[in-house]
Amino acid sequence: MSAQDVEDADDILFAHPPRVVTRWLCGCGEDYPCPEVRFARLVRAAHAQATSTGIEGGGR
Repeated sequence: MSAQDVEDADDILFAHPPRVVTRWLCGCGEDYPCPEVRFARLVRAAHAQATSTGIEGGGR
């Protein structure tokens, strides 16, 4: 291992310091929003848009 290798390693460690990252977790344990939450939000947004424009699907 050369002195240059050690100097390069020091430079890399200086340029890549650790950082604190805060993540939200869903009740199911996945990152928030999980796929089910994204789908539910999509359904609610589509329903809100349909009711505001007077277009009700009534799909059942």
